[in-house]
Amino acid sequence: MSIDLGIVGEDVKPEGSQYVAVDGGHLLHKIVWRQQATFVAIAVRYVQYLNNKYGQDIAVIFDGFPDDDKKSTKNCERLRRTAHFFPDVMFHEETVLQYTKEKLLANECNKKHFIELLKKASQKANICVQQAVEDADLTIVNTAISVALQYDYVRVVGEDIDLLVLLTALASTHRYAISGCDITSALFGQGKNIFISLFLKHEELLNRAATFLNPQATTEQVTEAGGNVLVALYGGDPATQNLDELWYHSFVKAATKTKFNLARLPPTTDAAQLHAMRSYHHVQTWLGNEKDPLKWGWMHTPSRLFPKKSVKDPAPESLLQCISCTCKKGCTNACGCRNAGLHCSLLCKHCIGQSCENPMPVILHNESEEGDAPATIDMVDEQLECEDIEL
Repeated sequence: MSIDLGIVGEDVKPEGSQYVAVDGGHLLHKIVWRQQATFVAIAVRYVQYLNNKYGQDIAVIFDGFPDDDKKSTKNCERLRRTAHFFPDVMFHEETVLQYTKEKLLANECNKKHFIELLKKASQKANICVQQAVEDADLTIVNTAISVALQYDYVRVVGEDIDLLVLLTALASTHRYAISGCDITSALFGQGKNIFISLFLKHEELLNRAATFLNPQATTEQVTEAGGNVLVALYGGDPATQNLDELWYHSFVKAATKTKFNLARLPPTTDAAQLHAMRSYHHVQTWLGNEKDPLKWGWMHTPSRLFPKKSVKDPAPESLLQCISCTCKKGCTNACGCRNAGLHCSLLCKHCIGQSCENPMPVILHNESEEGDAPATIDMVDEQLECEDIEL
Protein backbone atom coordinates (compact mmCIF):
# COMPACT_ATOMS: atom_id res chain seq x y z
CA MET A 1 0.00 0.00 0.00
CA SER A 2 1.18 3.51 -0.76
CA ILE A 3 -0.38 6.95 -0.60
CA ASP A 4 0.53 9.57 -3.17
CA LEU A 5 -0.41 13.21 -3.59
CA GLY A 6 -1.40 13.61 -7.22
CA ILE A 7 -0.29 17.21 -7.72
CA VAL A 8 1.98 16.05 -10.52
CA GLY A 9 2.06 12.89 -12.56
CA GLU A 10 -1.70 12.36 -12.61
CA ASP A 11 -1.43 10.21 -15.72
CA VAL A 12 0.70 7.57 -14.00
CA LYS A 13 -1.19 4.25 -14.04
CA PRO A 14 -0.16 2.19 -11.00
CA GLU A 15 -0.34 -1.57 -10.97
CA GLY A 16 -2.81 -3.15 -8.59
CA SER A 17 -5.96 -1.78 -6.99
CA GLN A 18 -6.30 1.99 -6.75
CA TYR A 19 -8.45 4.42 -4.78
CA VAL A 20 -8.55 8.13 -5.59
CA ALA A 21 -9.65 10.94 -3.27
CA VAL A 22 -10.26 14.06 -5.34
CA ASP A 23 -10.37 17.62 -4.05
CA GLY A 24 -13.72 18.92 -5.30
CA GLY A 25 -12.44 22.48 -5.58
CA HIS A 26 -9.61 21.25 -7.81
CA LEU A 27 -12.07 19.24 -9.90
CA LEU A 28 -14.26 22.26 -10.64
CA HIS A 29 -11.41 23.86 -12.59
CA LYS A 30 -10.62 20.80 -14.75
CA ILE A 31 -13.56 21.01 -17.16
CA VAL A 32 -14.17 23.79 -19.69
CA TRP A 33 -17.77 24.94 -19.64
CA ARG A 34 -19.13 25.24 -23.17
CA GLN A 35 -21.46 28.13 -23.82
CA GLN A 36 -25.07 27.18 -24.59
CA ALA A 37 -24.61 23.78 -22.89
CA THR A 38 -27.14 22.78 -20.24
CA PHE A 39 -26.00 22.41 -16.66
CA VAL A 40 -26.79 18.70 -16.67
CA ALA A 41 -24.56 18.29 -19.74
CA ILE A 42 -21.76 20.07 -17.91
CA ALA A 43 -22.22 17.80 -14.89
CA VAL A 44 -22.11 14.72 -17.12
CA ARG A 45 -18.77 15.88 -18.54
CA TYR A 46 -17.37 15.97 -15.00
CA VAL A 47 -18.60 12.42 -14.39
CA GLN A 48 -17.04 11.22 -17.65
CA TYR A 49 -13.77 12.93 -16.75
CA LEU A 50 -13.65 11.19 -13.35
CA ASN A 51 -14.42 7.75 -14.77
CA ASN A 52 -11.95 8.07 -17.65
CA LYS A 53 -9.20 9.53 -15.50
CA TYR A 54 -9.44 7.54 -12.27
CA GLY A 55 -11.67 4.52 -12.74
CA GLN A 56 -14.44 3.43 -10.41
CA ASP A 57 -13.08 3.67 -6.86
CA ILE A 58 -13.29 7.42 -6.36
CA ALA A 59 -14.35 9.84 -3.66
CA VAL A 60 -14.87 13.51 -4.47
CA ILE A 61 -14.80 15.80 -1.43
CA PHE A 62 -16.02 19.39 -1.56
CA ASP A 63 -15.72 22.22 0.93
CA GLY A 64 -18.80 22.72 3.05
CA PHE A 65 -20.66 25.99 3.47
CA PRO A 66 -21.93 26.37 7.06
CA ASP A 67 -25.44 27.74 7.44
CA ASP A 68 -24.12 30.16 10.05
CA ASP A 69 -21.05 31.46 8.25
CA LYS A 70 -20.67 34.22 10.84
CA LYS A 71 -18.82 31.62 12.93
CA SER A 72 -16.56 30.46 10.10
CA THR A 73 -12.85 31.30 10.29
CA LYS A 74 -12.56 30.71 6.53
CA ASN A 75 -15.31 33.12 5.53
CA CYS A 76 -12.95 36.08 5.53
CA GLU A 77 -10.64 34.40 3.01
CA ARG A 78 -13.59 33.40 0.82
CA LEU A 79 -14.70 37.01 0.67
CA ARG A 80 -11.19 38.08 -0.31
CA ARG A 81 -11.12 35.57 -3.15
CA THR A 82 -14.51 36.70 -4.48
CA ALA A 83 -13.65 40.38 -4.74
CA HIS A 84 -15.71 40.84 -7.92
CA PHE A 85 -19.47 40.82 -7.35
CA PHE A 86 -21.69 38.52 -9.40
CA PRO A 87 -25.43 38.09 -8.73
CA ASP A 88 -27.27 34.95 -7.68
CA VAL A 89 -28.42 32.95 -10.70
CA MET A 90 -31.41 30.61 -10.55
CA PHE A 91 -30.63 27.53 -12.64
CA HIS A 92 -31.58 23.85 -12.84
CA GLU A 93 -30.44 20.84 -14.86
CA GLU A 94 -31.94 21.97 -18.17
CA THR A 95 -30.94 25.64 -17.85
CA VAL A 96 -28.66 26.77 -20.68
CA LEU A 97 -25.36 28.32 -19.60
CA GLN A 98 -25.26 32.07 -20.23
CA TYR A 99 -22.15 33.05 -18.24
CA THR A 100 -18.53 32.02 -17.88
CA LYS A 101 -17.65 29.45 -15.24
CA GLU A 102 -15.39 31.91 -13.43
CA LYS A 103 -18.10 34.53 -13.06
CA LEU A 104 -20.83 32.10 -12.03
CA LEU A 105 -18.74 30.29 -9.41
CA ALA A 106 -17.42 33.55 -7.96
CA ASN A 107 -20.79 33.81 -6.23
CA GLU A 108 -20.92 31.43 -3.26
CA CYS A 109 -24.65 30.73 -3.61
CA ASN A 110 -24.19 29.78 -7.27
CA LYS A 111 -21.23 27.57 -6.36
CA LYS A 112 -23.23 25.77 -3.65
CA HIS A 113 -26.08 25.21 -6.11
CA PHE A 114 -23.82 23.81 -8.81
CA ILE A 115 -22.05 21.48 -6.35
CA GLU A 116 -25.45 20.08 -5.36
CA LEU A 117 -26.26 19.48 -9.03
CA LEU A 118 -22.86 17.84 -9.60
CA LYS A 119 -23.25 15.66 -6.50
CA LYS A 120 -26.56 14.39 -7.84
CA ALA A 121 -25.08 13.50 -11.25
CA SER A 122 -22.03 11.83 -9.68
CA GLN A 123 -24.07 9.73 -7.27
CA LYS A 124 -26.19 8.49 -10.19
CA ALA A 125 -22.92 7.18 -11.66
CA ASN A 126 -22.04 5.48 -8.34
CA ILE A 127 -19.27 7.95 -7.56
CA CYS A 128 -18.92 8.67 -3.85
CA VAL A 129 -19.35 12.38 -3.14
CA GLN A 130 -18.77 13.92 0.27
CA GLN A 131 -19.05 17.44 1.58
CA ALA A 132 -17.00 18.51 4.58
CA VAL A 133 -18.47 20.59 7.36
CA GLU A 134 -16.31 23.46 6.14
CA ASP A 135 -12.72 23.14 4.84
CA ALA A 136 -12.31 19.89 2.88
CA ASP A 137 -8.55 19.34 3.24
CA LEU A 138 -8.64 17.28 6.43
CA THR A 139 -11.62 15.22 5.20
CA ILE A 140 -9.81 14.46 1.93
CA VAL A 141 -6.69 13.21 3.71
CA ASN A 142 -8.64 11.25 6.34
CA THR A 143 -10.68 9.61 3.57
CA ALA A 144 -7.48 8.47 1.85
CA ILE A 145 -5.96 7.17 5.09
CA SER A 146 -9.15 5.33 6.07
CA VAL A 147 -9.07 3.12 2.94
CA ALA A 148 -5.29 2.75 2.70
CA LEU A 149 -5.22 -0.84 3.94
CA GLN A 150 -7.85 -1.92 1.41
CA TYR A 151 -5.95 -0.88 -1.74
CA ASP A 152 -2.50 -1.30 -3.23
CA TYR A 153 -2.35 2.36 -4.17
CA VAL A 154 -4.21 5.39 -2.81
CA ARG A 155 -3.98 8.78 -4.50
CA VAL A 156 -5.00 12.23 -3.30
CA VAL A 157 -5.61 14.57 -6.23
CA GLY A 158 -5.44 18.31 -5.66
CA GLU A 159 -3.24 21.37 -5.93
CA ASP A 160 -3.49 22.74 -2.38
CA ILE A 161 -0.24 22.50 -0.43
CA ASP A 162 -2.33 21.97 2.73
CA LEU A 163 -3.04 18.47 1.39
CA LEU A 164 0.66 17.70 1.07
CA VAL A 165 1.40 18.89 4.59
CA LEU A 166 -1.49 16.99 6.16
CA LEU A 167 -0.77 13.86 4.17
CA THR A 168 2.98 13.84 4.78
CA ALA A 169 2.80 14.11 8.54
CA LEU A 170 -0.26 15.34 10.37
CA ALA A 171 1.78 15.43 13.57
CA SER A 172 4.05 18.09 12.06
CA THR A 173 1.39 20.59 11.05
CA HIS A 174 2.71 23.19 13.52
CA ARG A 175 5.66 23.78 11.18
CA TYR A 176 3.29 24.76 8.42
CA ALA A 177 0.37 26.62 9.99
CA ILE A 178 2.60 29.24 11.60
CA SER A 179 4.05 30.00 8.14
CA GLY A 180 0.57 31.00 6.98
CA CYS A 181 -2.20 29.21 5.10
CA ASP A 182 -5.63 30.09 3.74
CA ILE A 183 -7.10 30.58 7.21
CA THR A 184 -4.28 32.01 9.29
CA SER A 185 -2.39 35.18 8.45
CA ALA A 186 0.93 35.00 6.61
CA LEU A 187 4.35 36.62 6.88
CA PHE A 188 5.46 38.69 3.91
CA GLY A 189 8.34 37.09 2.02
CA GLN A 190 8.58 34.05 4.32
CA GLY A 191 7.49 30.97 2.38
CA LYS A 192 7.04 27.33 3.36
CA ASN A 193 10.54 26.24 2.35
CA ILE A 194 12.10 28.87 4.60
CA PHE A 195 10.25 27.46 7.60
CA ILE A 196 11.25 23.91 6.76
CA SER A 197 14.90 24.96 6.47
CA LEU A 198 14.63 26.81 9.79
CA PHE A 199 13.52 23.69 11.66
CA LEU A 200 16.14 21.54 9.97
CA LYS A 201 18.85 24.02 10.94
CA HIS A 202 17.62 24.70 14.49
CA GLU A 203 16.25 21.44 15.82
CA GLU A 204 15.95 22.96 19.29
CA LEU A 205 13.03 25.00 17.94
CA LEU A 206 11.03 21.81 17.52
CA ASN A 207 10.46 21.73 21.27
CA ARG A 208 9.02 25.24 21.11
CA ALA A 209 6.90 24.45 18.08
CA ALA A 210 5.58 21.30 19.76
CA THR A 211 3.52 23.63 21.95
CA PHE A 212 1.14 23.99 19.01
CA LEU A 213 0.29 20.29 19.27
CA ASN A 214 -0.64 20.48 22.94
CA PRO A 215 -4.44 20.77 23.31
CA GLN A 216 -3.97 22.07 26.86
CA ALA A 217 -1.52 24.85 25.96
CA THR A 218 -2.27 28.31 27.34
CA THR A 219 -2.24 31.51 25.31
CA GLU A 220 0.94 32.54 27.14
CA GLN A 221 2.70 29.32 26.17
CA VAL A 222 1.56 29.58 22.55
CA THR A 223 2.53 33.22 22.10
CA GLU A 224 5.92 32.70 23.75
CA ALA A 225 6.67 29.67 21.56
CA GLY A 226 5.51 31.46 18.42
CA GLY A 227 7.59 34.51 19.27
CA ASN A 228 10.73 32.40 19.72
CA VAL A 229 10.23 30.72 16.35
CA LEU A 230 9.71 34.06 14.59
CA VAL A 231 12.76 35.65 16.21
CA ALA A 232 14.87 32.79 14.84
CA LEU A 233 13.17 33.08 11.45
CA TYR A 234 14.24 36.71 11.11
CA GLY A 235 17.81 35.99 12.12
CA GLY A 236 17.67 36.83 15.83
CA ASP A 237 18.57 34.87 18.95
CA PRO A 238 15.45 33.77 20.88
CA ALA A 239 17.53 33.46 24.06
CA THR A 240 18.53 37.13 24.13
CA GLN A 241 16.08 39.03 21.88
CA ASN A 242 12.37 39.57 21.55
CA LEU A 243 10.57 40.61 18.38
CA ASP A 244 10.38 44.30 19.24
CA GLU A 245 14.14 44.51 19.80
CA LEU A 246 14.74 42.62 16.57
CA TRP A 247 12.30 44.91 14.74
CA TYR A 248 14.22 47.97 15.94
CA HIS A 249 17.63 46.64 14.91
CA SER A 250 16.24 45.51 11.54
CA PHE A 251 14.69 48.94 10.97
CA VAL A 252 17.91 50.79 11.82
CA LYS A 253 19.79 48.59 9.38
CA ALA A 254 17.19 49.06 6.64
CA ALA A 255 16.92 52.82 7.20
CA THR A 256 20.44 53.30 5.81
CA LYS A 257 19.00 52.47 2.40
CA THR A 258 17.20 55.10 0.33
CA LYS A 259 14.33 52.74 -0.35
CA PHE A 260 13.11 49.66 1.47
CA ASN A 261 10.00 47.59 2.10
CA LEU A 262 8.52 47.87 5.60
CA ALA A 263 6.69 44.59 5.10
CA ARG A 264 10.00 42.72 5.26
CA LEU A 265 10.57 43.78 8.85
CA PRO A 266 9.70 41.25 11.58
CA PRO A 267 6.18 41.53 12.99
CA THR A 268 5.78 43.40 16.25
CA THR A 269 5.22 41.36 19.41
CA ASP A 270 1.55 42.35 19.41
CA ALA A 271 0.98 41.20 15.82
CA ALA A 272 3.02 38.00 16.31
CA GLN A 273 1.00 36.98 19.36
CA LEU A 274 -2.26 37.15 17.41
CA HIS A 275 -0.68 35.27 14.50
CA ALA A 276 0.54 32.52 16.84
CA MET A 277 -2.88 32.21 18.46
CA ARG A 278 -4.65 31.80 15.11
CA SER A 279 -2.01 29.27 14.01
CA TYR A 280 -2.56 27.26 17.19
CA HIS A 281 -6.33 27.31 16.70
CA HIS A 282 -5.97 25.97 13.16
CA VAL A 283 -3.52 23.22 14.16
CA GLN A 284 -5.92 22.09 16.87
CA THR A 285 -8.75 22.09 14.32
CA TRP A 286 -6.65 19.81 12.09
CA LEU A 287 -6.05 17.54 15.08
CA GLY A 288 -9.79 17.34 15.75
CA ASN A 289 -9.76 19.48 18.90
CA GLU A 290 -12.55 22.04 19.01
CA LYS A 291 -11.35 25.43 20.25
CA ASP A 292 -13.26 28.70 20.61
CA PRO A 293 -11.88 31.00 17.88
CA LEU A 294 -12.84 34.05 19.95
CA LYS A 295 -10.17 33.03 22.47
CA TRP A 296 -7.56 32.46 19.77
CA GLY A 297 -7.13 35.59 17.68
CA TRP A 298 -10.58 36.03 16.15
CA MET A 299 -13.43 38.44 16.86
CA HIS A 300 -17.10 38.74 15.97
CA THR A 301 -18.26 41.38 13.51
CA PRO A 302 -21.89 41.92 12.45
CA SER A 303 -21.37 39.77 9.34
CA ARG A 304 -18.64 37.23 10.16
CA LEU A 305 -15.61 36.22 12.19
CA PHE A 306 -12.67 38.50 11.49
CA PRO A 307 -9.00 38.28 12.53
CA LYS A 308 -8.18 40.53 15.45
CA LYS A 309 -5.87 43.40 14.57
CA SER A 310 -2.94 44.64 16.57
CA VAL A 311 -3.98 47.29 19.06
CA LYS A 312 -0.51 48.82 19.22
CA ASP A 313 0.97 51.00 16.50
CA PRO A 314 3.69 49.33 14.38
CA ALA A 315 6.12 52.14 15.27
CA PRO A 316 6.31 55.29 17.44
CA GLU A 317 3.86 58.01 16.44
CA SER A 318 6.69 60.44 15.66
CA LEU A 319 8.10 57.96 13.13
CA LEU A 320 4.74 57.13 11.57
CA GLN A 321 4.12 60.83 10.98
CA CYS A 322 7.20 60.92 8.73
CA ILE A 323 5.66 58.50 6.23
CA SER A 324 4.02 60.01 3.18
CA CYS A 325 3.31 59.09 -0.42
CA THR A 326 3.81 60.74 -3.78
CA CYS A 327 0.83 59.13 -5.52
CA LYS A 328 -0.52 61.31 -8.31
CA LYS A 329 -3.86 59.53 -8.51
CA GLY A 330 -6.09 57.43 -6.30
CA CYS A 331 -3.76 56.19 -3.55
CA THR A 332 -4.87 52.62 -4.11
CA ASN A 333 -2.89 49.40 -3.65
CA ALA A 334 0.51 50.88 -4.54
CA CYS A 335 0.20 53.75 -2.06
CA GLY A 336 3.05 53.81 0.46
CA CYS A 337 0.83 55.11 3.26
CA ARG A 338 -1.80 52.44 2.64
CA ASN A 339 0.79 49.67 2.56
CA ALA A 340 2.18 50.85 5.89
CA GLY A 341 -1.32 50.57 7.35
CA LEU A 342 -1.68 54.36 7.60
CA HIS A 343 -4.00 57.03 6.27
CA CYS A 344 -2.64 59.63 3.89
CA SER A 345 -1.86 62.94 5.58
CA LEU A 346 -1.00 66.58 4.94
CA LEU A 347 2.57 65.46 4.22
CA CYS A 348 1.50 63.58 1.10
CA LYS A 349 2.69 65.52 -1.93
CA HIS A 350 -0.38 65.40 -4.16
CA CYS A 351 -3.42 64.19 -2.22
CA ILE A 352 -2.61 65.91 1.14
CA GLY A 353 -4.70 63.24 2.83
CA GLN A 354 -7.98 64.36 1.29
CA SER A 355 -8.38 63.90 -2.46
CA CYS A 356 -7.68 60.16 -2.56
CA GLU A 357 -9.05 56.74 -1.65
CA ASN A 358 -7.00 56.56 1.56
CA PRO A 359 -7.96 59.82 3.28
CA MET A 360 -7.49 60.94 6.85
CA PRO A 361 -10.25 59.72 9.24
CA VAL A 362 -13.50 61.64 9.18
CA ILE A 363 -14.48 62.98 12.60
CA LEU A 364 -18.20 62.90 13.34
CA HIS A 365 -19.42 64.88 16.35
CA ASN A 366 -22.20 63.23 18.31
CA GLU A 367 -24.94 65.84 18.60
CA SER A 368 -27.27 63.78 20.76
CA GLU A 369 -25.06 63.57 23.83
CA GLU A 370 -22.84 66.43 24.86
CA GLY A 371 -19.41 65.59 26.11
CA ASP A 372 -19.08 62.33 24.19
CA ALA A 373 -15.84 61.84 22.32
CA PRO A 374 -16.18 62.21 18.55
CA ALA A 375 -16.40 58.97 16.58
CA THR A 376 -13.68 58.19 14.07
CA ILE A 377 -14.57 56.47 10.81
CA ASP A 378 -11.67 54.32 9.68
CA MET A 379 -11.35 54.48 5.90
CA VAL A 380 -8.27 52.27 5.47
CA ASP A 381 -8.94 49.31 3.18
CA GLU A 382 -8.62 45.86 4.79
CA GLN A 383 -6.60 44.40 1.91
CA LEU A 384 -3.04 45.74 1.68
CA GLU A 385 -0.46 44.87 -0.92
CA CYS A 386 3.13 45.49 0.12
CA GLU A 387 5.17 47.88 -2.00
CA ASP A 388 8.26 49.96 -1.35
CA ILE A 389 7.77 53.20 0.56
CA GLU A 390 9.88 56.27 1.04
CA LEU A 391 10.61 57.99 4.34
